Amino acid sequence: MAQRQMQLRRFDTRDEAAMLSTTASVLQDLGFIIEESAAKSGLIVATKDRDAVEGQQVAGQIFLAMLITAMGGVADPQWDHVQKIRLSVVTKPSADAASMVVRITFQRIVWNNKNQISRVETINDPLVYQKFFDQLAEAAFLEAHQI
Repeated sequence: MAQRQMQLRRFDTRDEAAMLSTTASVLQDLGFIIEESAAKSGLIVATKDRDAVEGQQVAGQIFLAMLITAMGGVADPQWDHVQKIRLSVVTKPSADAASMVVRITFQRIVWNNKNQISRVETINDPLVYQKFFDQLAEAAFLEAHQI
């Protein structure tokens, strides 16, 4: 239930097309590329490629490889290299039809330095969702008031 609350926001508008347009603009401002959009279904899917290299992970893998090699073994160090952030946004009129409900989910796919998928996970950081909804609320306000 907490996860769902983190992913949902209600906006005081009945104009789903305008809400989708505003959402797409915010996503593009954040560097996402819209991959799919279905206005009749209230759906947007977008992605963004990001670096996934973490210095501590690389250093740890290199240190471990050195130890294995020093003991006569063969090491094949692997660390996270790149990631794709993927999100989906769904809009729908609320039950009372006086407002619009927007739900977003973030996932990420991480590839290692061997170009293998090392992780697929849902992003559950409340700050990520809060930042997105803050920007969407600001953009929706500006759009509604034609500012």
